[in-house]
Amino acid sequence: MSMYLFDEQPIVANKTLAREIGLNEALILQQINYWIEINKKSGNNFYDGRYWTYNSIRAWQEKDFDYMSFDTVKRTFAKLEKAGFLLVGNYNKDPRDKTKWYSINTEKLEELYVEIENKKKKEELQALEKAMPNALGQNAPMEKCKIHQCTSVDCTNATEQNPPMQNGNMPQPLPENTTNNSSKITTDISSYNSTHHSVIDAEYSEPRKRMDGEAEIENKNIYQNCLDELRIQTGYYEHLELGNKFIVKDFDEILKILADIMILDDRELVTINQTKLPAHIVKERFRQLRSEHLEYLSDVIKENEYKIRNIRAFVLTAAYNAPSGIDAHYSALVSYDMRGGY
Repeated sequence: MSMYLFDEQPIVANKTLAREIGLNEALILQQINYWIEINKKSGNNFYDGRYWTYNSIRAWQEKDFDYMSFDTVKRTFAKLEKAGFLLVGNYNKDPRDKTKWYSINTEKLEELYVEIENKKKKEELQALEKAMPNALGQNAPMEKCKIHQCTSVDCTNATEQNPPMQNGNMPQPLPENTTNNSSKITTDISSYNSTHHSVIDAEYSEPRKRMDGEAEIENKNIYQNCLDELRIQTGYYEHLELGNKFIVKDFDEILKILADIMILDDRELVTINQTKLPAHIVKERFRQLRSEHLEYLSDVIKENEYKIRNIRAFVLTAAYNAPSGIDAHYSALVSYDMRGGY
């Protein structure tokens, strides 16, 4: 075993916390939390509604942070106190003893968590818009009103450009694969019913022959299997068990669109942000999607409801860019941290 691998207790810190408040600060908070948790289990050092731990700065440096200098430990404790992450008290029996007692301000950490999540969503939205500039930029804002029904425009190929808007109306989505199709459409993507047909470039493949009953059943089974795989990888069923019905509804509306792509032959073409890509490349991207990507996409769709002219094309492009956009965002943060940006 390498002499630098763990034979003793490792140094642990949360990466997100380290990026926000600094690596040394995160390490010290984690170690203080470790001692507080020990006191909780033993029922020791409980004062004023909190559990505490204590030591002098010199003792902290020698026993817990000997990989830092004394001045670094002293400066980091002072910084955490000033920022409000560490609460300071004095519960020594001898009034002449000035040793500080420490507890973690959990309320302050919760505020930081909310701030981080809000900033993350904002930065991810900016990264997504930068990654696919045409998805929103090319579409002029629609009137701030409900999108009206349009029955005079046919849109049978989802990869082609959008038909002209008529009187501010949105073209009808692809017809559902049933004998009783409805022309009703609303701004909510819940109005989309999956066609279970290939979404391919019209010039690339010949028109499909009408399937007989057996082939149609087989196609539906393949589609359902693809949809189930997407649901599993994105945590759909976990949300379903927890009763998060609104999240489940949002996820399903997106996943049904993606499942139409997953059943395509790998050689077929899919239009992503006005670029025709082989289906196998697009499917591989969709296999990278996880719960956080779907939650983010749901928020983006809701925030841009009146800017989206073709919800299907928008979902495909946004889903395709989500893994690389979010990964690039976190990679930039990690690089900044490694350079000592905290």
